[in-house]
Amino acid sequence: MDHHWRVSEDCRRGRIIGALSAAIIGIMCLFGGPSGQAAAAENYPNRSISLVVAFEAGGSTDISARLVARELSKVLGQQVIIDNRPGAGGRLGTRRFSEAKPDGYTLLWGSGSTLTVSPVLYADQKYVKELTPISVGVTQPFLFAASTATGAKTLKEFVALAKKEPGKLNFASAGVGSSNHLLGEIFMVSTGTDLRHVPYKGGASARDAVARNEAQLMDEVLSPLIGSIEAGQLQPLLITSDTRHPLFPNVPTATEAGLPDLAIVGFFGLLAPAKTPPAIVHVLNAAMKKALAEPDLRKALAAAGFDPAYSSPEGFTSLIEKGRARYGDIVARRKIKLE
Repeated sequence: MDHHWRVSEDCRRGRIIGALSAAIIGIMCLFGGPSGQAAAAENYPNRSISLVVAFEAGGSTDISARLVARELSKVLGQQVIIDNRPGAGGRLGTRRFSEAKPDGYTLLWGSGSTLTVSPVLYADQKYVKELTPISVGVTQPFLFAASTATGAKTLKEFVALAKKEPGKLNFASAGVGSSNHLLGEIFMVSTGTDLRHVPYKGGASARDAVARNEAQLMDEVLSPLIGSIEAGQLQPLLITSDTRHPLFPNVPTATEAGLPDLAIVGFFGLLAPAKTPPAIVHVLNAAMKKALAEPDLRKALAAAGFDPAYSSPEGFTSLIEKGRARYGDIVARRKIKLE
């Protein structure tokens, strides 16, 4: 009787251990093992994908995201839906995104602002370094533009006006700690001017503030500014690309203006949360490559002043790291501190 009990108990324990082992192996295969990742990628995506934009609608991050998302939807066979989560210079939406499940159904259209500037300026942004880069999407230089109400037609004229009225002119940005903010700080240090920083929810709001002379200067990548410049609301003063831009051939580059620290090009790209399976990253990277090669998308991007810029995940990681190093060097060398 006692022997029979021991045998039964041993069998019961064996069944439990076997079931647990099978469950553990199944989970490992699904989330960690190569075969599980391949199976997940084979069925991915099978529903719509949320693409987080950490800035308001109408800004450069949003414009580029919508153009690329439309083509990605075709390539992936599932809708890629924009989810705007503005606030705190992009930090709010990026933090919320970082907490998403790493299953490929919540992605981020990241900007150089949140990926390279915020980690340099804010100690609590270290989580950004754990995100999974997939591919660069587009690049675009920054443009410094003044309100036409100032009467300044050139950079030299605006600097003279700002020095004549120190602390009285406003410069608008997409938020505290954004790349626009940091570039504005670099501008002041480089030109010896004293402007009052006014942060907005995003580039579109900053643009509109300068257009109505609520602020007198701003910097932003080209796309949100083109219409306002053509309408005579903004006066372009300086572009940050290495060479003059075909849309604004009469606007000098930062290097030509003797402001080399402002020779910085903005970029936007696709990222996933930390620990996203490599197989899903591979699917998304391939989709980005195909989408960015489509003539219709390239034409639409060019019309908005963007340059398509596909990359490998490793290439995107390298671009981000180099950007952080450069901003970090400028901040330290110029002794820039955000109030």
